[in-house]
Amino acid sequence: MLRLYQSNHLESLAARLATQLAQPAAEPLRQEQVIVQHPGMARWLSLQIASHLGICANLTFPLPAAFIWQLFHTLLPEVPECDRYQPQRLAWRIYCLLEALDGGEIDQSVSNYLAGADDVKGFQLAQQLATLFDRYLIYRPDWIVKWQRRESATEGDSWQASLWRHLVAEDAIHWVSLQLQLGQIGKASFKETLPPRIFIFGVPTLSPGYLEIIRHIASLVDVHLFLLNPCEAHWADIVSPTEQARLALRSREEELYLEVGNPLLATMGRQGRDFFATINEMNPGGEELYQPRQGDLLLHQLQDQILTLSEPQPVTSSDSSISLHRCHSPMREVEVLYDQLLAALDEVPGLTASDILVMASDIDCYAPLIKAHFSSPGSRPKLPFRISGAGLLQGNPLATALLEIVQLAESRYPVGGLLNLLEYPAIRRRFGLDEAGIEQVTRWLTQAAVHWGRDGDSKRSLGLPPDPGNTWREGLWQLVLGYAMPGDAEQLWHRHYPLDAVEGSESQWLGGMLAFCDALFALQDELSISRSPQAWMRLLIGLTEQFFAADEESESLLESVRETIHALVQEMQQGGIQQELAFAPIRYRLQEMFSQAVERGFLGGGVNCCALAPMRSLPFRVIALIGMNDQAFPRQQPELGFDLMGNEFRAGDRSRRADDRYLFLETIISARDRLIISYVGRNQRDNSLLPPSVVVDELRDTLQQMVDESGMQQITFDHPLQPFAQDYFIADSALFSYSEEMREAALWVGRGNRDDLPLVPAPLADTDDEKQIDLQRLLHFFTNPLRGFAENRLNLDINQADQLPEEREQFSIDYFDQMGLEHELVEALLAEQTPEDLYQRLRARGRLPHGKVGEQIFRQMQMRATAMAERVHSLDKGDSLQPLEVDLLFGEQHLVGHLHAVNQGGLLVYSTDRLYPYQMLRHWIRHLLLNALNPPDIKPLTRLLEGERSGQFRPAERAMDHLEILLQRYRQGLHLPLTFFPATAWIYQEKLQQGDEEKARKGAQQRWFGNRFQTGDVEKPYHRLLLPDRPALDETFFATSSEILQPLMEHLEWHG
Repeated sequence: MLRLYQSNHLESLAARLATQLAQPAAEPLRQEQVIVQHPGMARWLSLQIASHLGICANLTFPLPAAFIWQLFHTLLPEVPECDRYQPQRLAWRIYCLLEALDGGEIDQSVSNYLAGADDVKGFQLAQQLATLFDRYLIYRPDWIVKWQRRESATEGDSWQASLWRHLVAEDAIHWVSLQLQLGQIGKASFKETLPPRIFIFGVPTLSPGYLEIIRHIASLVDVHLFLLNPCEAHWADIVSPTEQARLALRSREEELYLEVGNPLLATMGRQGRDFFATINEMNPGGEELYQPRQGDLLLHQLQDQILTLSEPQPVTSSDSSISLHRCHSPMREVEVLYDQLLAALDEVPGLTASDILVMASDIDCYAPLIKAHFSSPGSRPKLPFRISGAGLLQGNPLATALLEIVQLAESRYPVGGLLNLLEYPAIRRRFGLDEAGIEQVTRWLTQAAVHWGRDGDSKRSLGLPPDPGNTWREGLWQLVLGYAMPGDAEQLWHRHYPLDAVEGSESQWLGGMLAFCDALFALQDELSISRSPQAWMRLLIGLTEQFFAADEESESLLESVRETIHALVQEMQQGGIQQELAFAPIRYRLQEMFSQAVERGFLGGGVNCCALAPMRSLPFRVIALIGMNDQAFPRQQPELGFDLMGNEFRAGDRSRRADDRYLFLETIISARDRLIISYVGRNQRDNSLLPPSVVVDELRDTLQQMVDESGMQQITFDHPLQPFAQDYFIADSALFSYSEEMREAALWVGRGNRDDLPLVPAPLADTDDEKQIDLQRLLHFFTNPLRGFAENRLNLDINQADQLPEEREQFSIDYFDQMGLEHELVEALLAEQTPEDLYQRLRARGRLPHGKVGEQIFRQMQMRATAMAERVHSLDKGDSLQPLEVDLLFGEQHLVGHLHAVNQGGLLVYSTDRLYPYQMLRHWIRHLLLNALNPPDIKPLTRLLEGERSGQFRPAERAMDHLEILLQRYRQGLHLPLTFFPATAWIYQEKLQQGDEEKARKGAQQRWFGNRFQTGDVEKPYHRLLLPDRPALDETFFATSSEILQPLMEHLEWHG
């Protein structure tokens, strides 16, 4: 007998189920079967039963399909334990079948698609077909019967029917064939297989085929059906306004007798309406357990109007039981949500965090934001939370790492890709690398000019010239040779350049990097071979051992990865797949499985965060829906051109959009005290309005009929772009925040303090660097004083990203790189090295573009370097002397270091193009040191060669005084950012030497702001960081510029 229990409260249904379970069964030792639609429902129901009966034991909670298949498996010996027509198993079968079929046996458009598709696209097509066939089995069993009789079922079905017959030829046991055998099974044997009673709980819909089997089972044993019904009245005949208008076009309105009733029920309840109509046709007995809400809350009155099928009725007042929040971004939604939940905990008596459910339209998007914001430190109260339903990729970095490993092995091995892999601690541990090691390896790879490619052969396989330059093998060879042949960088070894970069114990980092690269390079060949499912499992499990060294915290994460690999291979084997397959569909399906919802942690304590998905209509005191954006919900189901059901709708057919609309309705009736809804309703760039989900609009339309305009203002909130907006901290504002940090930020903004707030508002304390000054550090500081302050005192290097190796080979040479190479060429020519040796060495180092382009660039640099080398040789025929030791005292400051490249003629500085202001300042400091040391038999001159002109720094009689001023500015620049910018200051001082202060300042302003050809100093990153919106070219700047550069200009003279 079929008994139906209906209620608008799931708790009432759970209580009634517990009462039924408490009654002794005919076979007390046999497990009771409670069929549910979702594991989350099973978890909730087991807790409810335990709360009513004191224990929940000897119960199983199968899903409908699993229950019925197991039933047939028990009844019929030929039925396997697993359904090979389950969509994912079937997808593998179809994929293999499509590969084996002749193109003439399938539709021409499909054949053309497969001819131009790779393995992944072929598998995606197989998945779409498997999903369609699964729907045909459930909703079009008559088509399946006709196809197997070689009859046409509908227009354009010939190739799908043929494909289906090929599948049936392999295995004829499927859902429809079992339904056909149902009537042939004797009632006695069938009844012996069944438990004495069966419970079906909280299932929002069942297909006609499932219902027919339930009807048959109910004729043999008691079947208790517990269903959540939003309405106690008969609502099978209500229609939405849209349906009403469409039907009115076909008949006269007075003849239709169409009823809308409650608009939310009419527009969102189609799926439930059709389901309950089908159930009622089965004439079940049963009970009605409806519970009207007697409270005054707006939420309760809305629920009661749905329950009684009433049109929206005006209410006396509005309240906070329903709130709609328009935000600028998903992150702002989460920030608003946190404050709303804290408010609910303050205002709703007896509410705890575990009474709250948060559902997101896209949990993979919102899960990291929830985790970040809910876990962030701060003064506000902390909320415990659990996230379930997010994919493994969201919370398991080892799953992401494994996918990146196999994807990288199928790529060109870009240098950034390999370095990104080494950011995973488990991989670093496996290969003996730490963070310091990674930083050093990155520097080595930059020096070795590694860009991409395993070696020359891998380039040949891509149809490119097999030049090994800039590949991994070449770069690693350079590092190994440099370690084995230190100090021998001038000689190539079999055309390989020995890069002398690895020192001492750093060799262990090089060894780890070599092992890591060898493992990845070998994997490329391994993945190119087709293998059986079992062989792929061994390879993938082996990769987890080869690349990961898990610690105590990550061992469970690694085990989850291995479990997913086992599940993938099991899926293929259960589908009967034994043949060898390429890796591409294996990788694609593995990524899909890593992205699938993981249900662990649901109802595990704290705020429950999960996906907004069908069968999740559980009751909670507070329910929050986030991400309720237009196009995000209800979810769209892509239409397939070969979906034969698309043009032939039948009652009982399911659609994702209808499922989501009914889910929203069930969510409304499942909230007990508060319903919070948020969506991205404003563009965060231009603040323009964005529409919410259509179901939110429909809810808002209903609420507007219940409350007046002032009432709507109490439940509708338009949030600012920033969480520190003033509106959150005004006494009479409807907006609020629990964040003390945001309140303080709002106070700063209120005072007009925004970007002009300095990063360092007060001078920093003294350091040892101010007293014991290293010469190289002093020279580096005056290259860019703001950068020197950030690096020396704040340990900041915001140009670090620029130091990463390039992933693309060069087709030209950057200007500053070219100047550096030309300087190297001049030095080599002065050392009497041949141009051909220089060319081969630069090629081996990967510093030139490949082919003729690189050769042409080298010849151009060679011409300029040769001309400069001749000029240098004519001026400096003596050998360089030993470096001069610098050991000078300036009060408490002690300057130490060595002065290099000194000979009897003094210092010689050259550039094939030009000497920049920061370079001139560095050489000026060196010139002052030479004059301060005043060594015998050495001229106190610094000769300058710039392009085709020459000049010099004359002897400086007050060298110590000038150095003392520079050291004072250095010390000042370690306490606070020094407003001295060499390029701008140079223009100012250069024009000031001409005697016109106004032109000098105007020229400095032009250089400061720059133009379309030249970036101004104002745009330099360290200025924006340390001196935001501060007028840098003030009197202090001009005074400092003159103090530093005027002596330089007075001693500088040019010729020609």
